Amino acid sequence: MLTIASTSPSPNAPPPAVVLHGYGAGLGFFFQNFPPLAQWAGRRNTSVFALDWLGMGRSARIPFTVKAKREDIQGRVAEAESFFIDSLEEWREKMGLNRMTLIGHSLGAYFSVAYALKYPTRVNKLILLSPAGVPHGPNYEEPSRELTDDVQSPPSAQAGASNAKESSTFHRATQGRVKKMQDEQKQKKQQESRTRKLFTYLWEEGWSPFQVVRSTFVWGPMLIGKVRLLVLLHLLRILIVYRSTPLAASLA
Repeated sequence: MLTIASTSPSPNAPPPAVVLHGYGAGLGFFFQNFPPLAQWAGRRNTSVFALDWLGMGRSARIPFTVKAKREDIQGRVAEAESFFIDSLEEWREKMGLNRMTLIGHSLGAYFSVAYALKYPTRVNKLILLSPAGVPHGPNYEEPSRELTDDVQSPPSAQAGASNAKESSTFHRATQGRVKKMQDEQKQKKQQESRTRKLFTYLWEEGWSPFQVVRSTFVWGPMLIGKVRLLVLLHLLRILIVYRSTPLAASLA
């Protein structure tokens, strides 16, 4: 955990900001953001915290197993969400914070929303950076609909909407469309190769690439070092090719 605290805290200061990283990352990913956040904390006489989620960064690798059955998707999601957001709530209680402004990136943004839904009175603001699970629709003017929304709009409203947006690509997520999508997903899953099925099974059982690397013991750092070297050599090749192009010469 990283703590940035004001030297002159004020009782009227805004709630502290809590920075939450994404999957497989750590608080070090925000190192360039800490100086301006520290300046903000100094001006507003408040604090900034940056955390590592459990199992990531320098946090503990606490064993976790999903108990819900594989076909119970909602149950599995709820268990996984609770593992992370309840740990954030336990941390808040131990720190004695009343409310927080959550700054989440990617998976951290997803968990920030899940936390706000479960503990709304503890959240001051949400700042979501490239949030996972929030896709862009094909038509940004169309409102999103719940999958179980069966409410029918009045005929006059439907006619007005169709005239105003004749080129709309929006389709309501009716139960029929959802079932069709699920059937297509099942069909594609049946066509998967054995290797893909194996990786999918390991992923659903809690195995991640990071866990595989850690299980190699002393060979783990060697493997990571080799991958880093290959990435560096690839970047150097790209840089050499770029600097030899006429465009790079003209820009220089």
